[in-house]
Amino acid sequence: MRLTPIPKSIKILPGVFSLTPSIAVDLKFDPSEQFRESLPSFSFLSLESTSSPQLTLALSSETVCPESYKLVVDTESISIEAPTETGLFRGLTTLRQLIETNRESLPCLNIEDQPDLEVRGYMLDISRCKVPTMETLYELIDRLAFLKYNQLQLYTEHTFAYRNHEAVWENASPLTAEDIRSIDAYCHDRYIELVPNQNSFGHMERWLCHDDYQHLAECPDGYIHPILGQRDAGGTLKPNQDSLDFVSELYHELLPNFQSKQFNIGGDEPWELGQGWSADAIEAKGKHRVYLDHLLSIHRLVTGRGKTMQFWGDIILESPKLASELPNNSIGIIWGYEADHPFEEQCAIFRESGIPYYVSPGTSAWNTIGGRYSNAISTIKEATHQAVQNGAKGMLLTDWGDFGHHHFPPISYPALVWGSTLSWNRDSENEFDDIQAINTIFFEGESEGLAQAIISLSESINAFSYNPANRTLLNDLLFSNGEKFSEHLGKTTPEELESCRNALSKIHSDLVNEQSLTKNASQSKQELDFTINLLLFAVNKSLASIDGQSPDCDRLASELNILAYKYSELWLVRNRIGGLEESLSYFRKSLE
Repeated sequence: MRLTPIPKSIKILPGVFSLTPSIAVDLKFDPSEQFRESLPSFSFLSLESTSSPQLTLALSSETVCPESYKLVVDTESISIEAPTETGLFRGLTTLRQLIETNRESLPCLNIEDQPDLEVRGYMLDISRCKVPTMETLYELIDRLAFLKYNQLQLYTEHTFAYRNHEAVWENASPLTAEDIRSIDAYCHDRYIELVPNQNSFGHMERWLCHDDYQHLAECPDGYIHPILGQRDAGGTLKPNQDSLDFVSELYHELLPNFQSKQFNIGGDEPWELGQGWSADAIEAKGKHRVYLDHLLSIHRLVTGRGKTMQFWGDIILESPKLASELPNNSIGIIWGYEADHPFEEQCAIFRESGIPYYVSPGTSAWNTIGGRYSNAISTIKEATHQAVQNGAKGMLLTDWGDFGHHHFPPISYPALVWGSTLSWNRDSENEFDDIQAINTIFFEGESEGLAQAIISLSESINAFSYNPANRTLLNDLLFSNGEKFSEHLGKTTPEELESCRNALSKIHSDLVNEQSLTKNASQSKQELDFTINLLLFAVNKSLASIDGQSPDCDRLASELNILAYKYSELWLVRNRIGGLEESLSYFRKSLE
């Protein structure tokens, strides 16, 4: 029946309900303002009063899950019952999918449905380099509502326009307070909670690289990153009162723009903690004690503003005994982005701590250009399985933009549909058709070939014998130079590169014949076409350099300049200009 997520129970009954251009609705309750504001998003509804309504919406007295609903279609009418208005909205969402995929008539049926996980969230990185336009964000929210996600976070380091900190965000095209309030209202009308997000401990390098903020850094003059080596500026706030006062000022300005009672303060990967200002304290107390004490201080700032603190759990998981000291009015988030991530072990730690927690798999789109489909789906499957088994509060699917945010939105579509269906109905894994779901949700059912191309593209670039963690080999080959490039090139062979080139060329050829009828399908086709060309450039650059040959750098530079120009054009369709120059800088380094 092409429903995503797949409902828990569907019983097909005899007969059909004939569809009309609009369906008259009868509300058997006094709706809230929020519910009234949500109804126009269902274009098939007629809200004018009539003596013969075709659709009845009613609140039931059953004490079940707030998002549960019962949808009944018979030959003469449709009814939706739910214990809450949220449940009614979810039922209407299912009805909308039925109407959009059946067009002329609906089969008579009885659907009884409710989610496995209370929270089904999506986090989009808007700090590593892309800040979407408002139109792009509104469209994203509509798709998330269609998929029954109920939480959205916009990962923020420096891309909110704080009044007194223009030097930090002036080139980033940040979201303003007015933007946030508009996004928040749009989410609210679609029963999605927009949760404020501001990293508040680690990942603060875009602040600490400026002279006015260096005094807040654990290591003002830089530090040794365990993966990237020497860094020229600090990335972590020192755990003291000055840093608390600083983030408190940010919270004071940011949080009033959100209706949500939650707040994600980040807190992950404070890489240099102990290399500078806190070295003596960490030697005396240990890294994890110093970290937890500062996290608890941040928690007091958050609860003092009437919010529940969300935080990344990676540091606490390094010292599980400390988890018992976490306050019950906080939410830990277990992130893991590889198929073999130990979600089972880590869920057990948080379960035993007694605090609510989310699991957080990822789209596996970042640092790939074309995605890591198999890894993303395997990770989502394991994360949601362990979440349901171990009583997690929810799932937060992350979509990062590390090192230039070079992937386009369609690369994340497979993970979005899988995250939706498995967090709502974990037992539906074997029934789920992701190509159909992508086509239905993102391309209005008109471009199945385009949906297939997204997955085929990812599979073709992950067919190498060597596949690095958290990225793809072609991404490494494209953006590296010098000794690093030679090192990456040594991980493959001319035969593998030729095979990849042939596979990409085949997908590219098939795309030419794909008729994209909708706006998003047409844009996605252009983005996929470009993505393939960029990956083909990475292959050609590598083949031109293999076996000690001297590549024609002038020709490669000319090709790359053309690609960079097209990349800029496509970027500006969905995103603000801030961050584009930084993203393009990776292209320039490619041939150095």
